[in-house]
Amino acid sequence: MTEGTWTCSTCGQIYSLSEPACPVCRVTRENRHVIGKIEPLRSPKPPPEQVEVPFPFTIRDARFNLPLDKGAVWASGSVMVTEAGFFLLSEKDSVDAAALADHPPAGPGPVGALSIFVPRSVVSRILHQRLIGEFIEVQGRQKIPLRLTPGGWTDLDVICDQLGIPRT
Repeated sequence: MTEGTWTCSTCGQIYSLSEPACPVCRVTRENRHVIGKIEPLRSPKPPPEQVEVPFPFTIRDARFNLPLDKGAVWASGSVMVTEAGFFLLSEKDSVDAAALADHPPAGPGPVGALSIFVPRSVVSRILHQRLIGEFIEVQGRQKIPLRLTPGGWTDLDVICDQLGIPRT
């Protein structure tokens, strides 16, 4: 046998080392007793590393349903997260986000015509499962529907872990 080749133990054909398995018998070169394709070993994923997110953190391209006095209204804009809570900021409002982050309101409520503040203490959980729903649950009763991009949900999951807010 020449250098750089291997012989199939079943049919006797000679193949180069670049051929991982015999195309006739499907016997592999590495483990001749294994018949079939070579499968990579599966190992468990390492646990995700802890990331410290600097506040305030803004998640763009958000859509949310605001519970206002005149009824529920869908708005689009951004979600700004601080240690105090969540600001759902509409694009239509000209709200100074930096000033809100420095001095958040004492309780939940509107911070603009179509923007609201939800304190961290009243958030029961954040849920985002396609078949169940995507929303912020407030005190176990009220649900504020929230639509984010997949990257936005990933960022929000990291933030929830940092703030200690349950998520699903």
